[in-house]
Amino acid sequence: MQYEADNTLDDLQHIINTNLNGVIGMLEMMLHSDLGGEQRAMLALAQDTAENLLLQSSRVLQREKPHGRPTHPVSLQQNFAATRMLVIGASPDRPSPVLQELQRLRIAIDSFATPKAALAALGKAADDALPYSIVLLEQQLEGLDGETLGTAIGSDITHRDTLLVLISDDHGPGDAERLAHAGFSAWLPHRPPPAMLRDTLNTLCRWIAGKCAPGFVTAGAVVEEDVGGLLANTLPFDGSRVLAVDDNPVNLHVIERMLARLGCQVDTASGGEQALSLAADHVYDLILMDCQMPGLDGYQTTALLRSAEAGTRHTPIIGWSARTRRKERDTCLAIGMDDFLAKPAHLQSLRQLLTRWLPGPPVDDGAAEIGDELEVTQQMFGHDFAELAQLFLADTPQRLMALQAALAIGDTAAFAKVAHALCGSSASIGATALAAICRELEIRARNGIPAEAPRMQSIEREYARIAIKLQAMTQTGSPKSPARSARN
Repeated sequence: MQYEADNTLDDLQHIINTNLNGVIGMLEMMLHSDLGGEQRAMLALAQDTAENLLLQSSRVLQREKPHGRPTHPVSLQQNFAATRMLVIGASPDRPSPVLQELQRLRIAIDSFATPKAALAALGKAADDALPYSIVLLEQQLEGLDGETLGTAIGSDITHRDTLLVLISDDHGPGDAERLAHAGFSAWLPHRPPPAMLRDTLNTLCRWIAGKCAPGFVTAGAVVEEDVGGLLANTLPFDGSRVLAVDDNPVNLHVIERMLARLGCQVDTASGGEQALSLAADHVYDLILMDCQMPGLDGYQTTALLRSAEAGTRHTPIIGWSARTRRKERDTCLAIGMDDFLAKPAHLQSLRQLLTRWLPGPPVDDGAAEIGDELEVTQQMFGHDFAELAQLFLADTPQRLMALQAALAIGDTAAFAKVAHALCGSSASIGATALAAICRELEIRARNGIPAEAPRMQSIEREYARIAIKLQAMTQTGSPKSPARSARN
């Protein structure tokens, strides 16, 4: 009887989530159209209301499932208490304004004054399977700045689900896009008003509890991201062919519009059988697969697709689900999918997922020139920068050789390990474009996908550019790159 009751609640939750996801998706598309300020505000309020309803219904049903226990409203403190937080740059002996306010609210939070101690705590938490969900970094740290440290943390796949908050008076709302690219989810001033701090953290907790892909919060308000030019009618994935599979026609229509907005050529299937037929007739760059469908579900369909590949071309398959069970992502990966996207999908989270799995444009020298932060790292380390640069220049060629060796024998596990290390060292010195390429290849390798020759060439080309620039910087002591010096 209890099993039947649990299944009934699961089905009810799936029905509620599916319908609300359709509403949220349509509102998302409307928000990215030409609207007046009042219209945009009303739609944003409607979307926020729908998302809150989605979250609360999931909480109620999950609480009712075990043995019919009564539900109670979740307080702000309970919401925070369910989320493990860490502050870097403050300690009980040297509390920052943010830490003081969190202590005043009686919110349990760990804090460390030095990056070294904080990184050790982050690593131990991940090893113990009790990772920190939110990390707040003070910009002024011992030995380096919060933005650089946060970028390095965000580049580590171990902490990919950790939301980063930069606390800084040197930054502002105008830095939102750059910080979002670096992996941050929020920015706060050094002394935020209590309401601003609570609202920001409450938004992050809501994203975590609802398993939503995070946006970016600045000064206590969610900023509509346009990273990649989503609102400028650009087509970042122009020409990529995607198959979207979902038995709900509303969700299927919404995701088709979103993918088309990003430049994809989209085919749709309303079930597993139709998906198999389309995949047999066409070559897709990516398949977005609903997990729960009548008849042949997403898991069974994926297993049949993988068996049909028979060691030939590997098509990325992304699990797509409205269920909020914590192990949904693990189930998708275990069955042979490559990644997971929680419903409701937002344009920004969809763009980030496509960036991981679809071929991107080649990295050109001009783009890399804009992307690196070597000068910032040089100013931070001062005279010690030359030693750091020499270590990087001595270590990286060996790692590049190790990448090529792993690629040659098809050892994706070894490739992922080396790419992870190179990503971390690149981010630490400020070679952000190089770190981004390494992170992309690491994720793909961890899913058994070998690196493509053009991306390996991008790594080597970007390292060669960084090496020339580092040599010029350490020889002259000037923060200007050779290219910039030539123009001046």
